[in-house]
Amino acid sequence: MATQTLTVDGNGNTISGWAAEGGTFARLQTDDGDTTRLYSPTNTDIRQVSLTDTSGLSGATINSVTVYARFRSLDPVSNTFQIGVRSGGTDYWSSNKDTVNVSTYVLFSEVWATNPNTSSAWTVSNLDALQVGVQKTNGVGGAVTYMYVDVDYTLSGGGNTTNFFF
Repeated sequence: MATQTLTVDGNGNTISGWAAEGGTFARLQTDDGDTTRLYSPTNTDIRQVSLTDTSGLSGATINSVTVYARFRSLDPVSNTFQIGVRSGGTDYWSSNKDTVNVSTYVLFSEVWATNPNTSSAWTVSNLDALQVGVQKTNGVGGAVTYMYVDVDYTLSGGGNTTNFFF
């Protein structure tokens, strides 16, 4: 198995909040803490982003998609949010992620073994149309500074081959 990382490259379909401090999708491209972050104090705010396309995965078996978000509470209290994917025009959200009274950035993740829109294995075209996002689920100020996706895959024929010459 191998992994390909997809990075944030644009705005997604839903942008509801998360724009405090004038932020755009570019604030989620670098893991630099509060230098570039998106902030929201509002329950149900959603921010979705588009991703770079896959490269070289034609014919590969997609084993899973893991979405990562580096998040922190801006207050020293418990803070909740969800990580989501948008596939086939429908949003799918994780259970609540909780910072549990931590006010430093923590890398959270959610794994989707199959495409929740089809209940089947992911395809390259699914991934190239995929959007990911975060949704606040309480009214405590929170910030997200970095998002990306890891695609776990297996190449057709069992993966990489090594040629031996004698």
